[in-house]
Amino acid sequence: MTSEAGARFPLRWIAWVSCGEAVGFAVAAGVAVTMAVLHPDALVAFAVTIIGGAVEGAALGAGQLIGLGRNRPASLPWLVATSSGAAAAWAIGLLPSTLELDFSAWLIPIVVLGGLVLLAVIPVAQWLVIRDRGGSAAWIPWNMLAWAAAVCWTLGPSPFIDERSPIALVVVLYLIAGALMALTVAVATAPVAARLFLPHHSDG
Repeated sequence: MTSEAGARFPLRWIAWVSCGEAVGFAVAAGVAVTMAVLHPDALVAFAVTIIGGAVEGAALGAGQLIGLGRNRPASLPWLVATSSGAAAAWAIGLLPSTLELDFSAWLIPIVVLGGLVLLAVIPVAQWLVIRDRGGSAAWIPWNMLAWAAAVCWTLGPSPFIDERSPIALVVVLYLIAGALMALTVAVATAPVAARLFLPHHSDG
């Protein structure tokens, strides 16, 4: 790996990961909004939205693989891991509303634990693919912190919309939030991706 190629890596990673996650989130969010509009059976909405989450994960995984170029891990295991991790994250996130849980103090520890698991499922699933690489355990906490910062963007549209808001406005706001979330994840994970996957980083 030449120093020039290494210098280009962050921009390549950020561009492709941002695109992959932004497109994937657009699909998943579109499915979630459609389910909210159609008001199907709760279990049907839960299952269909999880499928949308799996598509998001596949798009993210594909963006990461392209961003890594020749240094990427095995493609199929990585895509399966990322897709299944994203589906699990969506499932965890949807459980409270699907079960129609009323918030109470005794739920706080469960919510905190659920939030940590939600942040961990994608990086843990991906780590299982790259666990033989030296220092690969760092992938998990680094990505958890990146996602913790990134998902804050998805809270942004809430003050500006309610049940009377036009669907077009809801879609546009969440597309913007998704793009910012994707960019945040891409930028935050670029250093650890370089350290784990670029030869001159892993050997140095």
